[in-house]
Amino acid sequence: MMKTVILWLMLCYVTVLAAQTEDPFKNVAYMKLDNGMQVYMLSDPKAEKVQLEVDVGVGYDNETDNTYGISHLVEHVVFRDARVPHRDYLDYIQDEGGTDVNGFTKRYETGYVAAIAPSKADWLVKTFAQMLFDKNVTQEDLRVEKQALQTEIGEPHWYHRPLYALKHFLQSIMAPRDDIYRQDFGLPKKKELPDRYHAQQNNRRFTLNEVMQRYTTYYYPANMKLFIAGKFDAERMREQILRYFGSIDKNGSARVVEPHFTPKLNGRPYRRFYEGTGDNYAYIGTKYLLDDYRKYLALSVYTRSLAQRLQQQLRNKDGKTYTVSDNSFGSDRAQVACIGFDGLSEVFSDNIKAAEAMISSDVEGMSVQTIQNALKQYDDAYYRSIEHDTDTLMGLISMQQYLREEQNITERTSYDIFKSITPEFLQKSVREAFMPQNGYKFVYRDYYFFPMETLLLSLLVLALFVAVYIMLIRREMRQKGIAFTHRDIVFQRRVSSRFTGFIIITFTIIVALILSDWVIYFAFKWLTGDPYYLKSIDVPWGYLFSLIDPLTYMLIFFLLYRTLWRYYAKLIVIDDAIVAVGNHVLPIRKEMVERVEVVPFKERQYSRTIGTMLRFYKPLVKLTLKDGSVYFIRSTNAQHLKEDLEKWLR
Repeated sequence: MMKTVILWLMLCYVTVLAAQTEDPFKNVAYMKLDNGMQVYMLSDPKAEKVQLEVDVGVGYDNETDNTYGISHLVEHVVFRDARVPHRDYLDYIQDEGGTDVNGFTKRYETGYVAAIAPSKADWLVKTFAQMLFDKNVTQEDLRVEKQALQTEIGEPHWYHRPLYALKHFLQSIMAPRDDIYRQDFGLPKKKELPDRYHAQQNNRRFTLNEVMQRYTTYYYPANMKLFIAGKFDAERMREQILRYFGSIDKNGSARVVEPHFTPKLNGRPYRRFYEGTGDNYAYIGTKYLLDDYRKYLALSVYTRSLAQRLQQQLRNKDGKTYTVSDNSFGSDRAQVACIGFDGLSEVFSDNIKAAEAMISSDVEGMSVQTIQNALKQYDDAYYRSIEHDTDTLMGLISMQQYLREEQNITERTSYDIFKSITPEFLQKSVREAFMPQNGYKFVYRDYYFFPMETLLLSLLVLALFVAVYIMLIRREMRQKGIAFTHRDIVFQRRVSSRFTGFIIITFTIIVALILSDWVIYFAFKWLTGDPYYLKSIDVPWGYLFSLIDPLTYMLIFFLLYRTLWRYYAKLIVIDDAIVAVGNHVLPIRKEMVERVEVVPFKERQYSRTIGTMLRFYKPLVKLTLKDGSVYFIRSTNAQHLKEDLEKWLR
C-alpha cells in the first residue's frame, strides 16, 4: 500500500513537472487568408474570456499638416453605423456583454479591441467583420464623432500656431540634444509628426467624403492583422474567421509601414553623469545589436540573474540599496541591457563599484551553477508562471508575431529558443556583449561633497554674474573719468522703460544660451570627438561642467550685451556732468553743453538717442554740444526734463 502511494505521488509530481515545462507558445497558430489578412490565434481552455483585436496598417506617420488627425477620426467613425443599436458598435458590443471595448491610433497602426464571454465568441467575430467592412455612416455620425474627438484632443486657439512656430524655430537653432540612438548606433532621427494644433484645427473641417476616402484606401484585409486569444474551439474559430473575414473581397496597396534601419555600434562607451538630481540612481550595462533573438534572451537571462545576485549582496546582506532590477530598452535593433539600483550618498559609489566588479567577474567566467540557476530562475519567472487572462495570452501572440515579422523565425517559439541556450552560449554572449567599448553607464547623484552643493554652486555663479556686471560698468566709468557718490547726484531720470530693458535682457539671455550650447558642442566635438564629453565625466571632475557651462554663457552674454545694444537705462545728473548709464556709460561734461531744446521725434535720430521706450513717437530733448555733437534724450515729459537741465546749467 505504501509503495502504491509513493508511486502515485511520484506520478503526480512528474505530471505536474511536465505541465510546468510545457511550451506556453506552442498553441499560437498563424494563417494567412486568401485575401491577404494575417491571423494569429491562441486557444486556452483555462481562460475565462475571448479577446479579439484587429490592427490596421495606417496611422499618423503618413499624415501631413493638412491631414493630421484623420486616422484618429476614421477610428472613431468606424465604430459608427446607423443600423446597429445606439448607432455605435462600442455600446452595442457592451450591451451584449463585451468588455474592454476600445480603439487606438498610433504612428503606424490603428487598432480595435474587445473581450467577451466564450459563448459569444462567434458573434464577436461576425460583429467585428461587419463593423470593419460593412459601413453605413451618415453626416450626423460624423458630426457626433468629430465633437467627441474634439473633446479628447482639445480645442484650437489662436495662440497655438505662433507658440508652436516659436518652439520649432528655437529647436532648429539649438545645438543637437544628447541622443544615444543617433550618436552611438547611427540611427537617423525620426520624422517629426505635425503639431497637435493641426489635428485640433483639421478635425473641425474634415468632410465625410475625406474620412470615407481614407477608410476606403487603407481598410482592406491585406492591410490588417487579426489576433484572437482566450477560451474557444480552435477549429470552429478558424471556420468563423474564414466565413466572416475570409469572404471579404477588397484589395488595396496603400499602407503605413514602420521603417527599419541597420544600427552600428560606434565603439565608444556611453557614460552620462548628472549631479544635483535629488536622488541617487544608476544604470549599469551594455549596448548591443539585436541581430539574434537567442542572444537577446541570453542577455535578458543574465541581467535578471545579475540583478538578483546584486540584490542579495547590496540589500539583503549589506543594506546599501532598496532594490536592484534588470532593465532593457531600445529602438528597433539598437538595444541596451542593464541593471538599475539606488543608494544613499555615502554608499552609492560603493554600490556602483560592486556592480561593475560583479559584471567584470562574470565576463571573466561564471560558474556552471550560476548559469544554471540563472536559466532556471528565468524559466520559472517568464515561462512556467504564465497566467491565463486574455491580456497575457495576447502578449504570447505578440511575441510570436515579433519572431515571425521581425526575426524571420517561423518554425520555433520563444520557449524553443530559450531551451536551446547552453551555459557555453550564455557565457559567450555575455563576454561578447559586455566589452568595455560598448559599456553603458547612466548615473544620477543628489550630491558628492555635501548636501545642497549644486544649489550653493548656482548661487555663487549668480553672484559672480552680478559682480562681473557691476565691475564692467565701474571699470568703464574709471576709464572715462567719472566718479560720484549718491550725494553728488543733482537729479536722475529713467530714459528707457523697464519693459524695454526686460525685452533686451531676455533676448540677450536666449541668444547667449543658444550660442553657449553651440560653442561647448563644437569645442568638445573638436577636442574629444564627443560633443557631450563634459557629461561623461564622473564626480568630482564632473563638476567641471557646472563651471564651464555657466562661465561660457557669461562670457558670451556680456560680449553680446555690450556689443549688440546701445542701451541706456538712466540719466544721472551730477554737478559737472550728465552720465547715461546702461550696458555702457556715456558722460557729457557740463561745460560742453551749448543748448537744450525740445524737438519732435524723427527716425534718423535713433543712432544718437539716449534711451528707448515703446512710445517712440514722443518729443525728445536735444542737447547740442560746443564741438557740434548732438544727442537726443528720451523722457516721459521732454519739456520738464529741458527745464531741469536748463536750471542745472545755470
